[in-house]
Amino acid sequence: CNITAGKGYEMFGFIRPVKPELRVKEADRFQQVYCGLCHAIRARYGRFYTLFLSYDMTFFALVIGSGQEETAPPCRKRCDAHPLTRRPCAAPDEALELAADVSVLLTYHKFRDSLADEKGPKRALAWLLCRLGRRGYERARARLPETDDEMVQSLADLQQLERDQCDSMDRAADASARLTAAAVPHTGDARERVLRQMFYHVGRWIYLLDAAHDVAEDLEQDNYNPVVLRYGLRTPDLTEIRQPLERTLERSLADICMAYDLLDMGRDADLIRNIIFLGMPLVTKQVLDGTYQTNGGWGKHGSL
Repeated sequence: CNITAGKGYEMFGFIRPVKPELRVKEADRFQQVYCGLCHAIRARYGRFYTLFLSYDMTFFALVIGSGQEETAPPCRKRCDAHPLTRRPCAAPDEALELAADVSVLLTYHKFRDSLADEKGPKRALAWLLCRLGRRGYERARARLPETDDEMVQSLADLQQLERDQCDSMDRAADASARLTAAAVPHTGDARERVLRQMFYHVGRWIYLLDAAHDVAEDLEQDNYNPVVLRYGLRTPDLTEIRQPLERTLERSLADICMAYDLLDMGRDADLIRNIIFLGMPLVTKQVLDGTYQTNGGWGKHGSL
């Protein structure tokens, strides 16, 4: 699905590890969690929502499950992409189930955002996706009603800023950041506070990076883009504004790193560290210098 509307929450796969710096077992673990999340979505919501699986939600599942001390042995399952052979995937657990629920909520709200903003064939596609995804969304909302309420409010705030053509990157990014922070489960402890801080800044980073990535397209299509409005851009060249953009993105990356250091991680700590300390800064650099490739240049999503 390649519909975009304004600058709502995008699931591009910006969040991914740097494979050459991973040990083999860590690279395998990332792939297993990706596949395990796909199976969790399919088991809870059917095949439709597996089409929108992202690296970002794989990262979410890894972080949410990192409080566990041990990693269960992987299981082997067939899937639509590999119907003939059983492939290793992470064993079902609460983190994967939560990530599946959150993935459905975020995906459906993206459909609704596109339905509100798009025109012509893209609007028709968004309408169709909303119809196809409605039943799964209602199941996810029943499981996470408070989370969905927070997401709905954050999206409403973001859509109002878009209608107002708000030129404040911080205000627009805050609305999107609250959307991702809402995905953290309510546990009432210090870990929840740290995770909310982490995913607030993950959402802020994704939003602003996506805005920088889409400058050329948004200028051409006259879409809302806070980076374009903030700096009064007339061309897609980011050379003159690269330094201030880097500073605001690095501010969120620093807070994500700080949250990582505060978390007591029982499993996947090195894999998560690779993603946060190496992968996210690398993608930031690639987007700003124009060398970023969706899915790392691979044609098949899910392959590192």
